[in-house]
Amino acid sequence: MSADATRSSRPSRRGLPAKREAIMDAALGLFVRQGYAATTLDEIATATPVSRQTVYNHFGDKETLFRAVVDAHLAATLDVLREASSGLHGPLPDAETCLHDLARRLIAIAGNPRAASLRRLLQAEGERQPELLALWRDQVAAPVFAEVTGLLARLAHGGALHLDDPVRAAGQFIALVWGTGWQLTSLGTVAGAASADPDERELDVALRSCVRLFVRGYGQP
Repeated sequence: MSADATRSSRPSRRGLPAKREAIMDAALGLFVRQGYAATTLDEIATATPVSRQTVYNHFGDKETLFRAVVDAHLAATLDVLREASSGLHGPLPDAETCLHDLARRLIAIAGNPRAASLRRLLQAEGERQPELLALWRDQVAAPVFAEVTGLLARLAHGGALHLDDPVRAAGQFIALVWGTGWQLTSLGTVAGAASADPDERELDVALRSCVRLFVRGYGQP
């Protein structure tokens, strides 16, 4: 991936004040290590260079703070995905080029440290704190699916793909891309990587294979 593409795939900070962001990062770290229910605002304040009152002034309570972490992650994620569809308003690129760019962005989103921390939190706390999982589903998963669905629908409208159900196709594409990334990074040589720590080239080859498979499946009949 080029330097410009790498920069564009990094979640945007949207000018968050330094204190606010420090509180959010400390909170997420404590939520993951200790659990959501066991973490207090006092502990979060202690883990940051701010006072307890500053934490309350910015967020008020723990639920609002968690929602702010999720909202910041969502805003950055959607920025990354919307950049992938920005080129579809002019001459339509070929499907493989467009979807390879989308695949790279989805992998960057999945590999972002804040996204990884949120996943670990939900895996650990989902059953005990179903409201956290519901918040993630409604505020992150649904908008991400909507963005990918819209991009695929625009490709189909332009004749690059033949889709009878863009929503289902979006789910298949996300599963294919994220599943491949997980296999290579977590399973290494078991999943066909040359080593247990695949490099960028190996990942790119795997993603291009995913895209070709998807395009063949949804090419014009």
